[in-house]
Amino acid sequence: MTAEPLKHETYTHGHAPATVRQHGKRTAEEAAAFLLPTLRPGMRLLDVGCGPGSITRGLAERVAPGDVVGVDLSRETLAAAREEAAARGVTNLRYDEASVYQLPYADGSFDVAYAHQVFQHLREPAAALREILRVLRPGGLVAVRDVDWGTATYWPADPWIDRFIEMHFKTWYRNGGEPRMGRHLRALFNAAGVGGVEISASTWCYATPEETIEWGDSYAERLLTSPMGSRAVEYGFATRADVEAMAAAFRAWARHPDAIWAFVHVAALARKPG
Repeated sequence: MTAEPLKHETYTHGHAPATVRQHGKRTAEEAAAFLLPTLRPGMRLLDVGCGPGSITRGLAERVAPGDVVGVDLSRETLAAAREEAAARGVTNLRYDEASVYQLPYADGSFDVAYAHQVFQHLREPAAALREILRVLRPGGLVAVRDVDWGTATYWPADPWIDRFIEMHFKTWYRNGGEPRMGRHLRALFNAAGVGGVEISASTWCYATPEETIEWGDSYAERLLTSPMGSRAVEYGFATRADVEAMAAAFRAWARHPDAIWAFVHVAALARKPG
């Protein structure tokens, strides 16, 4: 335990309602598919950067009656996650406000530690992984999944969406993160001395009208209402008019009959030495 203030990063996506709502659609069946076959009832699991908790609830169901703890730095998002868990009657789950750099748990407290789309936002991913390994028991599982925005592909092409991707990368790097984190996970685990790393990849693909409209409209709203757009303006990477044009382009793209968007996610699974 530490008396120091919790360490925050500059979260590129922010916690605007449009962002949290989209993140709340994620499930353990998709986001943790690489981990689920190794889970057993009775395990104690930590979900780092749990956000609205939709994945966390699925993990809690898999390891029940084992305890699951979700941690995040957004009090509002955690409050909503607690309400949702209570409404669904999930009793082996709790949420704590905590930083990945300062986890308030004793050494070896968990059998499994999981982080989804977290490391891409960290200035010090190696330090975060060390802290996660600290609270994991010897032989425990560490599971991390991150996107690689360098693999993003879409159609039909639009110069304003191209401009968004360029701006998004600049803002992300200015915030201290790594939008291509997926491709770095194996090196990150190797540098931490974690052996037997299993690397896998999967694709998010939006290609039905329902999927492209949900994705495009969400990004349009996030550009207009979250730090994704406002920080880019603050940093001088775009004007407000540019951001509005990008949002309009996303909405138009989403409704095009040929619309498709896809990118790769990389997952790393390993056991703590011991």
